Amino acid sequence: MEPPEEPPVQGDSGPFEISDIKSSPVEPLVERYPFEQHKYEGTLTYHEESSYTPGRSINVDFEYRDGSNLFIVEYKTDLSSTERLVREIETAVPQIQRIYRNLHAAEDSLWRFLESADRILEINVLVNGKETPYDEIEDVPREDVIGNYAIESAIVGLNHQGHSITVHYEHGTLQIESDWDRGTEFVIQLFEREILHGSK
Repeated sequence: MEPPEEPPVQGDSGPFEISDIKSSPVEPLVERYPFEQHKYEGTLTYHEESSYTPGRSINVDFEYRDGSNLFIVEYKTDLSSTERLVREIETAVPQIQRIYRNLHAAEDSLWRFLESADRILEINVLVNGKETPYDEIEDVPREDVIGNYAIESAIVGLNHQGHSITVHYEHGTLQIESDWDRGTEFVIQLFEREILHGSK
């Protein structure tokens, strides 16, 4: 996906209307940050169809990062068809990377990403179809769980230069809370380093 030299102010991309595009270089906030890239931010207006009503138009903020090919969507309302929205975006931009559910290889980069946190508040893994705290699996030492079980959900805490950041992971979705206006960017860069670059 080659970024245009002058991104259009407005465009029509099938089920989306794209507007308010702006670009800026990504300033590294984490050590050993592996990408030199720009990010492109804007708004997608997405029409959610309904069988019983005329549907509704929903504004979705997005960000595309041209080095890691990470595509981020953020919405402030419930979507009844979140998976459909993601499929539409993947069809329009096939190069984008997603957080896939249930990564479970021994060298799993999702585990590495969570272990880079300063505090592990909660990690639940899938055991015989049931979510179980990772340190409460019967007859399995905690060190043998890490990297070998599928993560279903997690809450971890990070500290950076006096700032507190909490990351919630659940079924492929990240939710970030911080007292720092760059807390989300910090976590995204950790994610890019440990998962997108680390898995290559």
